[in-house]
Amino acid sequence: MAKGNRAVGPTPDSGDEAVLLRPLAFAEGAGLPLALWVVLARALSGHAWTDQEVSAFRDRAGELLVETRTSEGAAYRLRGRGARSDERQTQRAITSALLAEVPLDREDGRRDWPAAAPYIVDHLAAHAVAAGALDEVLQDSEYLVHAAPQGLLRALNVPGSSQGALRRSIYRASAHVHATASLSERRDILAVDAARHGETGLARELSRDRPWRPRWATGTMVHPALRLTRTGLGVDAVACTVIDGRPHAVTGCYDSNVRVWDLVDGTERLVITEDDGVYALDCVEIDGRPHVVTGTCSGGLRVWDLGSGAERLALGGHKGWIRAVGCTVVEGRPHAVTVGEDRLVRLWDLVDGSERARMPGHTEEVRAVAFAEVSGRPVAVTGGDDNTVRVWDLEDGVEQYVLTGHTSAVYSVACTVIDGIPHAVTGGGGERTARVWCLTDGSQRAVLGGHTSWVSAVGCVDLDGRPHVLTAGGDCTVHVWDLTEDTQRAVLTGHQGHVDALACTEVDGRPYAVSGGHSAPPRVWDLGDALPPVAHKGHTGTVQAVDAVEIDGRPHAVTGGDTTVRVWDLADGTERRTLSHGHRVEALACTTVHGSPHVAVGGCCGVARVWDLAAGSGPRDLPGPDHRVEAVSWADVNGRLHVVTSDQDRTIRVWDPDEDVEDPLLVDRTRSAVRAMEPVTVDGRPHLLTGSDDAALRLWRLTGKGRRVTATVQTGHHWIAALAGTVLDGRPHALTVGANDTAVQVWDLTDGAQRSTLAGHSSGVLGVACITRDERTDAITLDGSGTVHVWDLAQARLRETVALPTRAQCVTAVGEGLVIGMGNDVVVLDRNR
Repeated sequence: MAKGNRAVGPTPDSGDEAVLLRPLAFAEGAGLPLALWVVLARALSGHAWTDQEVSAFRDRAGELLVETRTSEGAAYRLRGRGARSDERQTQRAITSALLAEVPLDREDGRRDWPAAAPYIVDHLAAHAVAAGALDEVLQDSEYLVHAAPQGLLRALNVPGSSQGALRRSIYRASAHVHATASLSERRDILAVDAARHGETGLARELSRDRPWRPRWATGTMVHPALRLTRTGLGVDAVACTVIDGRPHAVTGCYDSNVRVWDLVDGTERLVITEDDGVYALDCVEIDGRPHVVTGTCSGGLRVWDLGSGAERLALGGHKGWIRAVGCTVVEGRPHAVTVGEDRLVRLWDLVDGSERARMPGHTEEVRAVAFAEVSGRPVAVTGGDDNTVRVWDLEDGVEQYVLTGHTSAVYSVACTVIDGIPHAVTGGGGERTARVWCLTDGSQRAVLGGHTSWVSAVGCVDLDGRPHVLTAGGDCTVHVWDLTEDTQRAVLTGHQGHVDALACTEVDGRPYAVSGGHSAPPRVWDLGDALPPVAHKGHTGTVQAVDAVEIDGRPHAVTGGDTTVRVWDLADGTERRTLSHGHRVEALACTTVHGSPHVAVGGCCGVARVWDLAAGSGPRDLPGPDHRVEAVSWADVNGRLHVVTSDQDRTIRVWDPDEDVEDPLLVDRTRSAVRAMEPVTVDGRPHLLTGSDDAALRLWRLTGKGRRVTATVQTGHHWIAALAGTVLDGRPHALTVGANDTAVQVWDLTDGAQRSTLAGHSSGVLGVACITRDERTDAITLDGSGTVHVWDLAQARLRETVALPTRAQCVTAVGEGLVIGMGNDVVVLDRNR
């Protein structure tokens, strides 16, 4: 029989018709395979139907059935939904029957999900959520691994009990990668996400058959309000609308495409291609149909029908970049207001495409627009690079007044009503704050400070019946503020790029937000779950460096990111200490000096600092020129440990930490900046290994009489971004990583020969380390796909991989474990024995 749909057989004359049709009334997807039809008929009727009886009924069921050929065989459903008045009770019976059909593993008695029927894997979640039993099903960790991601994600959007809230959050944290991940990758990712949520028991359970398991992880990048993350490119503009009764997001991007996608499951409905990058858009209803108005970086302005994807209007556009588009109703007709590089505010009638008003006033580029009603008249509120906020009457096209107070460009505007009075909220480009303005008298009501970088997006929403505003920007976070009390109520974390766009909407009556940026794929948040705020431990910025050291006889991880250095007990992840560097940390290195653990830290301030981690003393500053410190290491100089720093000005400096002074004999002005350093031993003598922008690997011998390069290796990299040293076959070796290279080179430091290449990464390698176990040395590499690669270094052979939820950028080995910097989070992995 050919694949496709067909009506089956003559009209039935059996009195059992209703009983046997009932399971099909609840079928999902293409329908039930015959075997499961029999199972559910038995479960719902209490009668032991045979395969032959159900087959005979199928053959005489007439136009009541639709048969679909699938890759697993024939599937059946009703032609029409049918009556489902007792849905929850029936769905409970169906869910129990489907679970009973999953075979049990003979060894451990667990459900053998790989042997489950495809229909169960694909559609159990839909039945369970209709039965109110999904949270019970989620307690089976193996189901999380094997369930069809899209079906499970759709079911997770139905609110459940507190029992299942944590598992829902764990699954959603990386749901965007589950669909394309293999089962082993999905298992690894879920295990790390469980650890990020503090569920270390679940993490161990998920990874019990994997080569590595998470010991613990921080969770600064996960949040229970997250519902969906889109994969692929970032976004430069976002708006929300309803299409065919379902909530959708519409996003614009520098790749010239406008994408329309379902807010519940992320399914892409439509792609509209513009002539240039789309950096501004808004949605509007015209003649009862949803439309989007798009503005491009070349000044193009068009109106598109979101039902068909057809272009409705091409408007006159601007001279230069269109920075913002906003849609509203003026005198009962849909209009758009556009602003941009030409400093103009322009008003367009979207029914006939005519330009209704052209409003000059801003003296620099205009970046943002929003709408309010003041004294019964529609107004537009705009902000721009002249540091002003301007209010315009849209009926007569006249500027009403100017709001001043910002000390930098105004990047974003949103409007709301507070205590019955219209207000505007504006975000400043360089102020790290948002300002709240009363639109009745022009007074400034409040300044909302809490971001650590610029505020480039704002959006207003009602939560619990009170006006709130969302603010976002350069610190990669979204803040939620109560505008009645002017207090911060929550911070949404997880983006790994600047957040440039925000939109608020409703999904199934709940307040939602969509956020994203040029380098930050969009995320969908259920704001009802954003409150109360979540307490996070750990870094608030990317972890740039990791190392380890013993403190009081216990191994500790030391990590640097944002403007802090944090010290973690490796056994349980307890944060023992937070050290403030004051500027962004770029590099750190740990060692033991005079029996006490120390860390040397470098960053963008041009100053290296040293802390005694046991005594808690410090920091001691090792000042240098006002250049970023690129790399830090410790080196043996005549039996005494010194701090070595490499600056952006291409200078290597060596410091005596006891004296806090620079040794002038050891300072070296190199031809190119040194990006990575590590102490090594060659021929029984301590050396310093450096990797530079000129792609050279150099060995330095540092003595009290000066410094000398004992060997130079030209690696062929574009430049060396990271390196690691180890001993292989009794000889010192170095592993080098080049900028954006997908292979790691292995060099014998005794003779300078290249021993091997570790090739096969799917994207550029970001970090490298070496680990020794049972007299075997393995190389650990991190690539941009979020994969940890473990290599047998002697054979240059890939042994195993571990999938991470997102890209990791630095790694160090501690005993038989790994400490990894993954975005803002720290992840510790142990080798399973």
